[in-house]
Amino acid sequence: MIAVSAVYAIAMIPLTPEFIASRPLLLELLSGSNTAIVAAGSFAAVHGQAHLLVVVGAALPGMLRFDWVIWWAGRLWGRRVVEKLGSHSPRTAAVVAAAERQGTRFARPAVLLSALMPVSGAPVYAAAGWVGLPLVTFVILDAIGCAAWATVLAICGYLLGARGVAAADLVSRYAFASIAVLLVLAVVPHLWHARRSRAAQQGRRPLTPDSTR
Repeated sequence: MIAVSAVYAIAMIPLTPEFIASRPLLLELLSGSNTAIVAAGSFAAVHGQAHLLVVVGAALPGMLRFDWVIWWAGRLWGRRVVEKLGSHSPRTAAVVAAAERQGTRFARPAVLLSALMPVSGAPVYAAAGWVGLPLVTFVILDAIGCAAWATVLAICGYLLGARGVAAADLVSRYAFASIAVLLVLAVVPHLWHARRSRAAQQGRRPLTPDSTR
C-alpha cells in the first residue's frame, strides 16, 4: 500500500497541467496538492466557481488518502518503519525519541500539526501507530490539521485572484515543461534520501584488516 501511494502520487503529476486551469476542484480532490488548492481558491475568487468552504472540503480526500496506511505500518512494524520512512534523518531521530518518552501525548499534537510542517509527515504518522494512538483519533486529528492547512492555501489563492488564475493558465499552457519540473521535484528528494541512506550504511560498516593497512 505504501508503494501504491507513491505510484499514485507520481501518476497525479501529468494531471496537474491538464486540470489545473480547467478543473482545479477535481484536481485537488484527486491529488490534494498545494498548487491545486491555491488554484481552486483563485478560481473561486475570479469565476465564483465554488465557495471557499467547498474548496477546503474538496482538498481533504486527496490530502488524507494514504495517511492511514502509514499509521497502519507504524502499528505493524513500530520503530523500524518510522526510521525507514525518515531515512535516519536527525529530525526522525527526534520524533523517535519524543515518541518513546511521551507516547500518545506526543502523537496527538504531532499529528495535528504535521500538515502545517514543510516536511513529510510520514514518520509522525508511523510513530502515531507505533505508540498506540487509536485510528479514529488519528484520522480526526489528521483531518483537522489538513483542513487548517487547506484553509490557509485556499485563502492565499483567493487573495491572489486573477494572478493565481494566470499562473494556472501558464502551467496548463506549458504542460510539457510543467510535467518535467514536477517530476524533478518529486524524484530528486527521493534520490537524495537514498544517497544519504547508502552513505550512512557505508559509514556503519566495520573495518576489515585490509581497510586498516
